Amino acid sequence: MVVVEYAYEDMKRLIDIPREKMINALSDLGAPSEYESEVGKIITELTPNRPDWYSMEGLARALRAFLKKEHPEYKTKKSSYAVSVDPSVAKVRPYTVCAVVKGLELDDQRIRDMVLLQEKLLATLGRKVKKFGLGLYPLHAINFPIRYTTMKPKEIRYAPLGYQEEMSADEIIREHKKGQQYGHLLRGHDRYPVFVDAKGRIMALIPVVNSEETGKVDVDTKDIFIEVSGVDMNACKAALNILVCTFADMGGKIHEVRMDYGKEQILSPDLKPKTMALDIRKINDMLGTDFGQAQIADLLARMGYDYVKGHAVIAPYRADVMGLVDIIEDIAIAYGYNNFKPTIPDFFTPGELIRTYDGVDSIMRGMGFMETKTFILTNKERLDRVGSSEGVVEITNPSTVDYTVVRPNLLADMLETFQINKMKGLPQKFYEIGIVHDGKECGKRLVFGLMDRKLDFSSVRGYLQTLAFEKEFEFTLEKKDQKVFDKEISCAIVSKGQEIGVFGKVGKSVLDELGLEFEVYICELVF
Repeated sequence: MVVVEYAYEDMKRLIDIPREKMINALSDLGAPSEYESEVGKIITELTPNRPDWYSMEGLARALRAFLKKEHPEYKTKKSSYAVSVDPSVAKVRPYTVCAVVKGLELDDQRIRDMVLLQEKLLATLGRKVKKFGLGLYPLHAINFPIRYTTMKPKEIRYAPLGYQEEMSADEIIREHKKGQQYGHLLRGHDRYPVFVDAKGRIMALIPVVNSEETGKVDVDTKDIFIEVSGVDMNACKAALNILVCTFADMGGKIHEVRMDYGKEQILSPDLKPKTMALDIRKINDMLGTDFGQAQIADLLARMGYDYVKGHAVIAPYRADVMGLVDIIEDIAIAYGYNNFKPTIPDFFTPGELIRTYDGVDSIMRGMGFMETKTFILTNKERLDRVGSSEGVVEITNPSTVDYTVVRPNLLADMLETFQINKMKGLPQKFYEIGIVHDGKECGKRLVFGLMDRKLDFSSVRGYLQTLAFEKEFEFTLEKKDQKVFDKEISCAIVSKGQEIGVFGKVGKSVLDELGLEFEVYICELVF
């Protein structure tokens, strides 16, 4: 969940309604809210699928539609601003879309709101900057045309935001807070992406941090340049639209920027509303209702849609609407879930076990391990962490950068399990039995892992010995270097002359990349 908090009086300036009505309307919209009298703020919980609500302006926009059926229209003004995209960025972060917003009246509160909106977009829609990063720059501090290009790390020198002295790219990644957070996204590349203005000044190391000279927005800033750059063009466009619509609600005027991708040119942002044909019969079948066209149009209006000739008109800031089912969900929200009459389903299914538990489960549970289940799909970035990104089965048309290949082993998933649970208590002991594809055929693997402040090699090896004893097989450990493990404790598991698995202590560089501060051992076996 994403939590936002704001003073009622601040929100009241955007939509003048009583506090209780505001709280109830937000809750009806699917954003549970409550008033904290001690701090004088409304606390609202948001689901990650509505990033356009991450600001007060976005919530006020939703409330005006829900209560008053008001729909703002967003348009761009023509301009001569241009950004050229060098082909070299294709190997690192290939896409960028940009915009200029003029006429803003900023104060300390609005600047804080802008920063919070950026952080929430990066954490959710941007998948912690893996999909995209973004930056805001005072327009008066930069000169057009701007280049989005790459440079060798030793060529990059500028004063990062919050610093007065110039630093190299490597120093920024090593010493700056943002460099420590996002520098790993550039690891393995011999050239780093940067924005450079017409005077040759580096505006930002992408996706790490802006320049102090050209990237510091303050209360005197009236006009801003926005860039969203990453590996997923659709996500970049969606984030840019949310940002410019929010700034337009603050009183800004949106100006388009020409993006030069070699022979191809595009104008951004693209705020033209999209349309989707509606099947009224399908809507009623799915909801169990008998809505007519007029009632559906009215319900859509309460959720920010226009309705034209059997089509829903989708606002440019709605990054979450991908299919008819998303619109049907909004119709149900506008109608009110409490207004649906519960019924008993007219079908029956007995259900079926996904997997039959066997002796291995009993053995692992008996040793105190907790079972996990992860997806069979992953991506090369995760697999590269364990040295397994070559020769994998790739998805031809992946819908997300998070799931682009079929996993060849379970090591990366076990590491991610520890990363997700790193704030939980210690020790942690997990196991998983899952399907993998090694590039030639499918197979089943068992993986188990332990994390604690201090782990002893012999005691961890004891779990493998217990498993071998119970399953009646013999094994030896033979030293074998593997990227994921510490060189001193990295082994192949050999049984009857065949390598049947791996065993080792996860290396410090991998732990640091995942933000893990404790020792981790992992064992994986062909099952």
